[in-house]
Amino acid sequence: MHFRKTAAAVTALCICASLCLPQAGADVYADSLSSLQSKQEQIEKDLDAINDELASLKNDIAKAQQYQDTLSQQIELNNQKLTVLDNTITQLNTDMEESRENLAKVEENITAKEGEIEETTDQYKERMRAIYMAGDTSTLEMLFSADSFSDLLTNIEMMRAISEHDTALLESLKVQQTDLQNQKSQAERIQADIADQQQQADAQKAEMEQTNKELQAAYAESEDAMQDIETEKAMFEQNAAAKQKEADQIEAEISAEIKRLQEQNQQNGGGATSFTGTFARPTNSGYYISSGYGPRWGSFHSGIDITAGGCYGANIYASAAGTVITASYHWSYGNYVVIDHGGGYSTLYAHCSALNVSVGQKVSQGQVIAKIGSTGQSTGPHLHFEVRINGTRQNPSNYVSY
Repeated sequence: MHFRKTAAAVTALCICASLCLPQAGADVYADSLSSLQSKQEQIEKDLDAINDELASLKNDIAKAQQYQDTLSQQIELNNQKLTVLDNTITQLNTDMEESRENLAKVEENITAKEGEIEETTDQYKERMRAIYMAGDTSTLEMLFSADSFSDLLTNIEMMRAISEHDTALLESLKVQQTDLQNQKSQAERIQADIADQQQQADAQKAEMEQTNKELQAAYAESEDAMQDIETEKAMFEQNAAAKQKEADQIEAEISAEIKRLQEQNQQNGGGATSFTGTFARPTNSGYYISSGYGPRWGSFHSGIDITAGGCYGANIYASAAGTVITASYHWSYGNYVVIDHGGGYSTLYAHCSALNVSVGQKVSQGQVIAKIGSTGQSTGPHLHFEVRINGTRQNPSNYVSY
């Protein structure tokens, strides 16, 4: 990022310096066409560098936006998870409170049962002691006090029943006590399990809150980074606009220079006075337009690209009769030819692999002037064809059809 900012600053300084210098091409007639094209070449290179940087910055912005969106999604999911954890902790607290209440009730029941057992045991002990102390005397008393043998048996059975009842009651109370102790152990295990879940939930919540803090910090940093990129992008766009303005000015000067050459050609008697404004195709049949006139790739395509399979080295024909006013090389056009047809009309043929004409040469419509190639700024063999009126570019499709 710092390197890019430094490069941007250097570019900005260079642009400002170039804008502050006197424009040598302000006087259209002071510079030659080749000199103007050299200026245009440098501006185009600067524009390409700026546009490449802008493309990279836009990609960085897209990545930064995607990163921010991912952070936002993660923060949202973490917040949802925190909500679930909060609800879980609340429920666990409720369960723990219910468990405590249940355990307290069980312990209360155990205490009451222990008292009941203790009381019953004491009564049982008293009865057993009384029976033991009475011994044979008690048995003789029951024998002599009984009115009949049947009464005696009844008394003895009642004593046995009382003893058995006390024993059974004591055993039942001990069983109940054991059951209550089991309930207490289970309640304590449940309470311990709830406490363990509470500890885990609290730990998860603390971890999620820390993660969210880190995500929020990362999001804030990404916002700062995106703002830096946006600021840098705006600066490059401003620089690009300044360069484009300069490029447009140079293009206007080139158009004016072509117009001047046309006028000069007319004064020297080289004009194609018979020209009627009708153009012929500059290639053989079977060719097609691969890229039309108008906006393209963030810039403006000033002509039409004409191509066909295996067209490299094929003939390029003069679209109309006229005089060659330029036959040269340009970093973007490559090998190219400009023909003045008279009446302010001119045509341009670019990316040629070879030129068959020279400046000042008169050509007829359909004459071979060059060969199709891929020189200059080209992605493959084709003919870049332009039509100009008084130096101003026109849509060639209005004059030739494919």
